[in-house]
Order: sequence, then C-alpha cells, then structure tokens
Amino acid sequence: MIEKLIRFAFYPALLAGTLGSGILAIQQKWDLGLTYSLEVGILLILLIAVERLFPLRTDFGMTRQSFWRDVRYIAGVAPVISLVRWSAGIIALKLAPYHKGPLQNLPLILALPLFLVSFEFFQYWFHRFSHEGRTGIGKFLGRVHLAHHLPNRVYVVMHAVFHPLNALFAALILQLTLILSGVSVEVAFLAMLLIDLQSNISHFNADIRAGWLNYVFIGSETHRLHHAAESQRTTNYGNTLALWDIVFGTFRYEPGKFPDRLGVDAPELYPPSESVLKVLAGPFSGKTG
Repeated sequence: MIEKLIRFAFYPALLAGTLGSGILAIQQKWDLGLTYSLEVGILLILLIAVERLFPLRTDFGMTRQSFWRDVRYIAGVAPVISLVRWSAGIIALKLAPYHKGPLQNLPLILALPLFLVSFEFFQYWFHRFSHEGRTGIGKFLGRVHLAHHLPNRVYVVMHAVFHPLNALFAALILQLTLILSGVSVEVAFLAMLLIDLQSNISHFNADIRAGWLNYVFIGSETHRLHHAAESQRTTNYGNTLALWDIVFGTFRYEPGKFPDRLGVDAPELYPPSESVLKVLAGPFSGKTG
C-alpha cells in the first residue's frame, strides 16, 4: 500500500506542496530567501529518506563504496557547487526588484511559465552542446560534464558528483535569464523552487510514476534514461521542462521501463568516479574522453 502511494501520489503531492507552500509564502509575505533555503533543505531530507526506505533498484542506489566517493565530493566539491547554486538562488531573489525586461509587468501566472520556458531553452542547448559538441568549446564542456555521468548509480546524494565548472556555467545561465527577463522577486522565488525540485527529483532512486506530467516536467523517469549507459544517449536534456526535448526531437519516455545499466558506455576508457582529483583535472588534461 505504501509503495503504491509513493509510486503514484508522492510526486504529484510534492509538486503541489512545493507550489502551494511557495504561493502561501508570497501571500503571507514571508522572507522568501529564508523560505527558499528551508524548503530546499526539507526537500533533500525527504527525498533521501524515501529512496533509502523504498528504492527503485538496489543496484542503482548507494553502496558503501559510492558513499565514501560521495563524501569526498561533498567534502571537496559539493560545497562549491552548493554555494554557487544556493548563492544563485539568493542573489536572484535580491536582484529581482532591479531587473528590467519583457516579463517585468506580466502577472505571476504568465511570467512564471514564460520565464521557465526561456531559461530552459538556454539550459537545454548548453546541456545538449555538452554532450554533442565534438570540437573546441563543445568538447571541453563535454569533458567537464562527464564527471556527472561517470557514476553507475543514480540517487539524490550522487548529484554531488559534479564538476564545479559545470555548476558555475549553469548558475550563469540562470542569472542572465533572470536579469534579462525582468521577472519579479515572487516569480524568481517560485521558479527557483521548481528548478530545484526537478533537479533533485530527477536523480531520485524510487519508483515514482508521473504519468502525463512527464510531458511537462523532466523527472526521474525521463532523466534516468539520460543517465543510461548506452552510446546513443542523446535524450532528455531538459532540467525542469520537457518542452524543448519534445520540440527538438530528443524527448524519450518509456513508461515502466528502466535502463539496464547507468553511467558511461565504456567505463574502462575513463578514470573511475572514485578518483576525484583525476576527474576534476580531466577537462584540462584531456584524459576524460
């Protein structure tokens, strides 16, 4: 019974709760920066607890070896990533009153989806270029992004396995979109909540089924396919929305099916994800693909 509730009700409830609590915070004039930080923290604790109690597959989840790998990333890398992303969210909220742009006078109900569509367009092409670029900057971005695809297990804490440069580039895309679009503090707040929800739920190792919502948001069912260990992995580049994957033909959704393996297609060609220093040096040494 509990497993069925998690499978079919957990994600819709989490999505509704995130939006509902965000709207309540705006209506009650709470401190949006503090509320944002608390909501993201509670989200992480909840997701980690649920996936540990009800994992989709144990071979996709955390092991003792992967835990200590994650600890090294968390100790040496995640603080940089977390600081960049957290700072990006806080700075976005602080600067939002000064943004001038095409969305500045629109009501929240229109500005929020239009902002997400705009942000996702740039994020989509950055992510796709990081996978499909074969020369110059594209190849360098691919070596940077590879750090996130080396692990053969995908779960919430594993999200810490990221190159700091990747987080920095993503934060810049978000900041520039916020500034140029001219969204309000309230729109920036709700957008950041949704972006962080989808970023974390997409690495969630639990059997949740979003149904038709997969055609709106990128979640675990679709992003897990992006982490599949197959050479033709050119699908689901969206971070929050599925729109641009659908428009540009890279959307893939296979209800009830999961990849046989996660990670990279030929792991022997790359340093293991446990070799943190080698992975971080890879983009500059050219030894990570």
